[in-house]
Amino acid sequence: MRALILHMMVSLDGFAAGLDGDLEWVGVDDPDLDGYLGELLGSVDAQIFGRKSYELLAQYWPQAQENPATPGDAKLAALVNGLPKIVVTSRPDAPLDWQPASTVGADLTAEIAELKRRPGKPLVLFAGASTAQEFLRRELVDEIRLLIFPVLLGAGEPLFTDGTRRNLQFLESRPFPTSGVVLQSYRT
Repeated sequence: MRALILHMMVSLDGFAAGLDGDLEWVGVDDPDLDGYLGELLGSVDAQIFGRKSYELLAQYWPQAQENPATPGDAKLAALVNGLPKIVVTSRPDAPLDWQPASTVGADLTAEIAELKRRPGKPLVLFAGASTAQEFLRRELVDEIRLLIFPVLLGAGEPLFTDGTRRNLQFLESRPFPTSGVVLQSYRT
């Protein structure tokens, strides 16, 4: 069975986005961090997104090879764009202009369990906080990887909110000194 990795960028105070969904704080230029992200994307078979995250990222990544915000994005764009995208939505007719893409959501737990049973490399969930929380609540996540950014937002969308205690097994901590970002990895 292949693993599902929840991969989130969070502020030091635990927010996945600032007020009104602000994500400007994640725009860093760090070649080592970009190298790690390239390794991650090369080690998975598909990316899973919530519908809102998919729509937001679809506004940027298809043009990132020609118009990257950072040099690292130019290198990552082919990987991000080439991997299959699985979109979690309650609207099976949602337009999926950023291809290759498909949807899940009619029976999320069963559909993700089926994807995990298929042979292949792990799946990575890049999602907003509410989609991440739903996957955690349904116990669909095998590993949590947090990229912790050196910023205190003070308010925004918290990643963990349900109050459920979970003991995790530590896997790795990896600093990226140029940006100050730290990767923390745990098995659920």
